[in-house]
Order: sequence, then structure tokens, then C-alpha cells
Amino acid sequence: MHVLLTEASFGDADFLVQPLRDTGCLVSRCHSRAGLCRALAPGCSCPLDESFAQPDMVVDVRGRGPELTAREYGVVCAIRDHVPIALVSPDPDVKAEIPDGLENRVTVIDVEGLLATCRAASRHVGR
Repeated sequence: MHVLLTEASFGDADFLVQPLRDTGCLVSRCHSRAGLCRALAPGCSCPLDESFAQPDMVVDVRGRGPELTAREYGVVCAIRDHVPIALVSPDPDVKAEIPDGLENRVTVIDVEGLLATCRAASRHVGR
């Protein structure tokens, strides 16, 4: 399973990279290490535009807040490309809030549920 990570604030998704890889997922990021959208960074392209490794899911790490931040625009790209979107909070005690206008377009899930989904998908692909 290929997961594309985006986040509301710089660094919010860092804690998820290794656990997702440990489940067998290929992990890509919407932004370069410098914080630039990969589609706009010199010599790069958006993972959503790469036909050989299209992400199966976009994971947006966000807490509370009714509006998307500029770092979350990958969610809009995923909607355009009909890629499922999961919202995960960086704080286990706070449920991720669905941004205005994205109701019925995203799924809110906790980290353990996300990792269980990725493990199950990896086992299924391995058959």
C-alpha cells in the first residue's frame, strides 16, 4: 500500500513515517524536507502525478481547526484524483476535525486504526 502524507503544521506527520513503513507501506510526502510542495519544488513531481506509483491513500495529520492550512492542499489534490483521504490527529487525545467543505469526502481515524488498516492491506497485497 502506498500512503501519501500531508500535515497541517510542519513536522506533524514525522511520527507516522516509520510506523507506516513498519506495516509494509510505501510512504511518500507531499512536501520536501524544506517544506515545499513537491509538485512545485525544482526537479520534483507530485506523487499523485506519478503513474507508476499512484498513492492508495492520502493521510492528513491535523488536529482541531475548521479550515485547511496551506500545508494540507494535498487533500484537495487527492479529492481531484479520487484518492481516499484519512484524517489523523497528532494528539491521541484529540480527534482530527474535518475541515469545512470536506464532510463526506474524508474519514477520521486514529493512529492505531490507520496502522491496522495498513497492516491488513499489506497482508492482502502479499497474497
